[in-house]
Amino acid sequence: MSVEAEHAERVEQTLAQGLPALSFPAALETHFLAQAEGSRRRAITEAGLAAVMLFAGMVVADALLTPDTVKFALAVRLLVFGPVVLVGLAVLNALRIPWLTEWLIVLAGMFAVTLTALILLQAEGRWAVARLVEINIIVVYTCTLARFWPALALGAFTMAVQLGLATTLPDFTGVLAINTTLLLGAVTVFTLYGNYTLERDERMAYLLAQREQALQDALHTSHQQLARMARTDALTEVANRRHAEDFLAQTWAHAQQRQVPMALVMIDIDHFKRYNDHHGHLSGDRCLQAVARALSACSRRAGDLVARLGGEEFVLIMNDVDHASALSVAQRIQASVQALGVPHGGSPSVPVVTVSVGVASMRPRPGDEALLLMKRADDALYAAKAQGRNRVCDMGSDGVIRCTPAGGEGRA
Repeated sequence: MSVEAEHAERVEQTLAQGLPALSFPAALETHFLAQAEGSRRRAITEAGLAAVMLFAGMVVADALLTPDTVKFALAVRLLVFGPVVLVGLAVLNALRIPWLTEWLIVLAGMFAVTLTALILLQAEGRWAVARLVEINIIVVYTCTLARFWPALALGAFTMAVQLGLATTLPDFTGVLAINTTLLLGAVTVFTLYGNYTLERDERMAYLLAQREQALQDALHTSHQQLARMARTDALTEVANRRHAEDFLAQTWAHAQQRQVPMALVMIDIDHFKRYNDHHGHLSGDRCLQAVARALSACSRRAGDLVARLGGEEFVLIMNDVDHASALSVAQRIQASVQALGVPHGGSPSVPVVTVSVGVASMRPRPGDEALLLMKRADDALYAAKAQGRNRVCDMGSDGVIRCTPAGGEGRA
């Protein structure tokens, strides 16, 4: 199974199971986090810079409610929290590890809660307990960025700190400590619920997008396969007659426009009916496949096309090639097929499979049709077969057909 198929199967299984725990299988989780890593890292960087300024700005509350802590608070806010968060952002952007990014968010929130607690513990005024509401701001701000499970860890940590402060700081009203604790509990619960809902929707949207992408990829692959099947001969895996005709028409028009020569090489397997009668049709199929591979190996130029026209007949269409080069390729084809040494017990002349080859080339002129080039190549092929097969015949621009002797030795 391919990697894409395994990924699509994991997506379908996860959709079927649902997302009660807001987690994917390991491979899918890694892909999910990695896909969102870039945009989240940018958003977290911007939010981190804003958090540094927000946390520093809370020194105003220090001055108004607990003025005795201003110096300590200013040092903590500017010289501790700010530099640590900036270093954390630098590490986050340098390492680019998705799971670490998620936990660095809540670590920054826990750090802010801890520093706030230290500032409040330094206060000697009666209003320190009232400032416990500031922790709500940290929780809400952090949970809007964090994913659910890290956010849950932050909520548990924050409630522990809140309870410690509520039982430590003096409460001259007798109700502020309880009320701020209940407020933080309610804020935490509702914030975590919203966080859970948003992440669930984000993960579900990811799964549906992945399913849609998998369907699109499968559809695209199917279209490619169908298009290839429509252009390819199923047995030999070279182009079929329909594709050859379309390709010839396009190549001919291109050659007419640019006034460049093109060539057509027609190939016919000698005594193929006798081969099938003697060796059987399965061997005949293997013979056709071997010849097709030999033809493809003989012409590797970009823009050339090897096709099976039907039965034992093949064609090679060559664009922007002179007659001498096309003739050289044709001779190489004739020699390569004979060199395969495929036994031919039904041949009256050569004990191995051979081919007859006809070559024609021309520079298309306005008004000329591709059928003219095909007729010339076909006439050359007919001459090769008429003179005993296993040879190459070519028609030059003068209309004269010239042939090599059997086996390709010399010229006649």
